[in-house]
Amino acid sequence: MYSLLRIVGLLNVVCNVDSLLGIRSNFYGCPADVYIVLDTSESVALRVQPYGSFVENIKQFALDFVDQLNSRYYRCNRNLTWNAGLLHYSDEVKVMSGLTSMHTNKTALKKAIRDVRYIGKGTYTDCAITAATGQLMSGISPFHANKYMVVVTDGHPFDGYKEPCGGISYAVTEAKGMDIKIFGVAITPDHLDDRLSSIATEFRYRYNLSATGDNPDVVKNTINTIISTIYKDSESLCCTYECKAGRGLPGAPGGNGEAGIQGKRGVSGKPGSAGSMGTTGDQGPPGHIGEKGDTGPPGTRGPRGAFGQKGDKGANGVDGKDGLMGDSGSPGLPGCKGDDGSNGEPGPPGQKGDPGPFGAKGQKGEIGTSGMAGLSGISGATGPKGDPGPRGMKGNKGDQGDGGDFGNPGVQGTKGEKGEKGMRGPAGVRGVRGEKGNTGPAGAQGHEGTAGNNGSPGPRGVAGMKGYKGEPGPMGPEGTKGSTGLIGPPGEPGPAGERGEEGAAGQGTQGYPGFQGFPGLRGEPGLKGIRGFPGLKGDQGLPGDRGSDNDLPGKEGARGPKGYPGLPGEYGSPGLSGPPGPDECEILEIIKKLCSCCECDCGPVKLLFVLDSSESVGLQNFTLEKEFIIRVINKITKIGKNKSDQGSRVGVVQYSHESTQELVSMDDPKITSLAQLKSAVKNMRWIAGGTYTGEALDFAKQSFGTSQLTNKVAIVLTDGRSDTRDSKPLSSLCTVPNIRVIGIGIGDIFRRAPYTKMLQEITCQTTSKPGAYLKITDHTQLLEESFFENLTNYICQDKKCPDFTCRTEFKEATDIAFMLDGSTSVGKKNFERTKGFVEQVARKLLSKDFDQRRFLRLSIMQYSGTSQQKVEVPFTNRLEDVLGRIQAMTYIDQATDLPAALRFLGEVFKREGRSNARKKVVIFSDGRSVSAVRSQIPEQAAAAKKQNLDLFAVTVSDHFDETGICQLVTGQVNNFNYTYVDQRVFRVPQYMDLTKNVVMQSLVRKLSTA
Repeated sequence: MYSLLRIVGLLNVVCNVDSLLGIRSNFYGCPADVYIVLDTSESVALRVQPYGSFVENIKQFALDFVDQLNSRYYRCNRNLTWNAGLLHYSDEVKVMSGLTSMHTNKTALKKAIRDVRYIGKGTYTDCAITAATGQLMSGISPFHANKYMVVVTDGHPFDGYKEPCGGISYAVTEAKGMDIKIFGVAITPDHLDDRLSSIATEFRYRYNLSATGDNPDVVKNTINTIISTIYKDSESLCCTYECKAGRGLPGAPGGNGEAGIQGKRGVSGKPGSAGSMGTTGDQGPPGHIGEKGDTGPPGTRGPRGAFGQKGDKGANGVDGKDGLMGDSGSPGLPGCKGDDGSNGEPGPPGQKGDPGPFGAKGQKGEIGTSGMAGLSGISGATGPKGDPGPRGMKGNKGDQGDGGDFGNPGVQGTKGEKGEKGMRGPAGVRGVRGEKGNTGPAGAQGHEGTAGNNGSPGPRGVAGMKGYKGEPGPMGPEGTKGSTGLIGPPGEPGPAGERGEEGAAGQGTQGYPGFQGFPGLRGEPGLKGIRGFPGLKGDQGLPGDRGSDNDLPGKEGARGPKGYPGLPGEYGSPGLSGPPGPDECEILEIIKKLCSCCECDCGPVKLLFVLDSSESVGLQNFTLEKEFIIRVINKITKIGKNKSDQGSRVGVVQYSHESTQELVSMDDPKITSLAQLKSAVKNMRWIAGGTYTGEALDFAKQSFGTSQLTNKVAIVLTDGRSDTRDSKPLSSLCTVPNIRVIGIGIGDIFRRAPYTKMLQEITCQTTSKPGAYLKITDHTQLLEESFFENLTNYICQDKKCPDFTCRTEFKEATDIAFMLDGSTSVGKKNFERTKGFVEQVARKLLSKDFDQRRFLRLSIMQYSGTSQQKVEVPFTNRLEDVLGRIQAMTYIDQATDLPAALRFLGEVFKREGRSNARKKVVIFSDGRSVSAVRSQIPEQAAAAKKQNLDLFAVTVSDHFDETGICQLVTGQVNNFNYTYVDQRVFRVPQYMDLTKNVVMQSLVRKLSTA
């Protein structure tokens, strides 16, 4: 050990000889290269007011960081020195300073930092990292592993646009391949950590690093962490004991070395300048036939043609075969109201009634709307035939065109003459035999019928037993003699024989006839005679003997004729009751949405949307904005389908930084229909740049042009921010005559609220005709039903809508209490939606237009844990009292004690309820309670019902305890009457549905009819 220490000491002495002599060796300093990258895009520069203040904060961070880049001493008697540089970026990269020594040029680098002016457009972080990598690789330090990059950014946007330099992952991977370490520093603490983690090359180069903060110690800690990390990582590289002896005599030249291995890929260079224009190339070969083009727009309607001649009568068609029965279709939706039926036959005259009182004089009716344009006139007579033109060249054969759209229905023709009577069609195909009916009861014996014709022989029956031989029957009558056959031709005479001698006279007696001779040869058959008449039917013979058994089954007989239908069967037992169908309110809502004749009639309007497409919006929010615009277009029912139609006109202007405005409008000659307009809106691309709102509004002012429509509406979707370098005023639209400006201020991706002052300037609040502005927290609220209805009602102020109101009747005094669930299982956001729903019900029941409000009083309570129940709104019939107190409600966020809430209800009604009024309670609950008091729900519910409290339960989603809900509304432990339960339980699919008007009307109707 002692010898080892002596060797180390000698090395120190030898290596420090130069320093002892006052000569500073090149090996004395160990330089580290650090490059600072600052994000000055729109999402950083315009985050807070005054605009650009965040950029000033990160510039101060860079200045403080450079001040701390002082040389550090290592125990190996070497110093860590620094070389630093700077760039900032947005959608372009600006290099403010290359790598320079902090020992001599620190002042020049700090001046470059102070000269930074924010760009305020898109964020191309990948290009900035690539440019900084190139600066580090051309740096001063001889140590390749001692290079660092400090990237200060908010990490936005995370996705949604094409990164022009290959993407952040590619740029970081290239830097790591060159031994460059990257620190990811957030603009604010813990912002967009996932994105910054993908920038940092290691986790420890990202952890808790922030360039700004309310606490100055946060920024100091970030700077100290980065410098100490570099100091520790560089120690192993700097403290390598390499000594240099005095320079000796030059040696003999060595031989040629082997070829080195291929170096690593260098940094991508900047794009070169445009080259000189090349010479004209040779003509290429003929191209292939192009693909079929898009369907052209429908042609204009042609003149009505002349009536054609009556065609010949067609031949009778062949009857088709009966098809198989198809599956039963799903039940159709409710149809629109049908046309008025024909007048029925007059009924018998009724008795004369008593004379009624004279009615009041009626008011003068409204002037009817102007009629539709008349049909086009009859086409004129055909002109004289022109001279034939010169024969043109033969053209190429065109592609077959697509089928044209169906034309508009023609004018109803005159009634034609009665046609000739058609020929009788052929008999139809016999139908399929039906199922066999049940056997009917035996009928009375009928009279003997007449003998029928002989039937076809039936199938052969089983042979019976052989019977006894019967006696011969009587001889039948002789048949008629057949006619004589034709005489055959005579045969040829034989040769004459010789005459014999005469014999002596005979003396004997006459003998007996001899035996019959043998039959001669069979003669040729004669001609067939005529068939004789059939003989009479003989008597039925006796049954034969029984044959032997045959176990083989016989052939299946022919199918018999269809039997008579049997008697109707007995009625079956009644089935189980089905689920409750939609009530009257839901049916009215379905009709209102599905029936085209129920849509509101909106007057013609010139509608222009001004759409913020800057970087702070984000791709997902930009997509929601486009969906919102298309929904508004669909809502305006009288919008012109084509340019020639009368109706509303719609345009969309999207904008970002200077000179990036894009207009999509039906005034564009390429857009000829409403479908093409919506398709163009869907295809809009997110610009992701800066925010020049004033310039965009001035552009929108020019887009209104010379529109003849007197009703003009502009809807501006923005976060209320605009770059201070924008010279155009935000009140540009206020000078357009007859315009109403609606400003919708939306919180951006950083959850920053929109600026009210800028929204007021946009919507002309200081003029004689101010518009309106709305503020929402995020873009999803654009698609909520209540927000959408309010906006479209403002746009179509002169619309005419059919009256579809859900009838509610309160015929007696009623006290209604709403008990809101404030437990942890609900959540704060859902609790706010419940508050909004109860507010809608209060507006309905306590409105001045509701003539039954004199019967009603409302109270609102909240419950949670055992002793956490409170009356938020005491019983009142004043709408102002309810609205003021309901906004002040705070979410308790504790456990759930439902029995305690029921006891609290009873005490409140004893103290404040009216004795002559009905008492109804609406409890928002999932049927659950803490396990210690779970069994007390039916007991406390029964006690409440004894006080004549009519309990209703509102459940949201399917995640509720069905037994607990049944016990709550019935006060029973089990054996529930589910018909009664269905009348007292109001089910809502999800909390978002509480914003729907039909849900509110359905609950009010249930309260009024129960």
